Amino acid sequence: MSAEFTMRRISPDVYDRMMRGEPPFPYRYVAQSGQVAKRREITAVILANGNQEGPGPAVAIVGGRRIPGEPDDHGGTRAFSAAEVVTVAQALEAFSENEFQRRFERLDFTGVLGAGSDGRPAHDIDIYLDCLHHLRAFYGAAARAGNAMMLWCT
Repeated sequence: MSAEFTMRRISPDVYDRMMRGEPPFPYRYVAQSGQVAKRREITAVILANGNQEGPGPAVAIVGGRRIPGEPDDHGGTRAFSAAEVVTVAQALEAFSENEFQRRFERLDFTGVLGAGSDGRPAHDIDIYLDCLHHLRAFYGAAARAGNAMMLWCT
């Protein structure tokens, strides 16, 4: 994974056009955030409990449907329908900060962007808890508004 990561709240119509493979541009997005970008890998590992096969609430960062025509790798554009946004928002809200801290202390982050050579994250837990809070707020606002979401990363 890389450090480039942007989340955009989009209308269900834009989501539908993207999923049909229609060019989505020009379009307007409702809101955009890149706040989690440089810390997304560590945050995703914590949320997934180190499990890429069943990422749980990490789906907020690593999930979504690949947009037709996008590269089949870790980059590109992925999207969630409005209904999927509600599910992701609920999973993030249900995830406890105590569990987040327990995983932060227990997991080995060797090889993860943002970790030191000792396998520990480069920042203290408060930085990554801020990412959790931001994900909750961004997905929660999208869910309440009936928005779909688009994730872009390189």
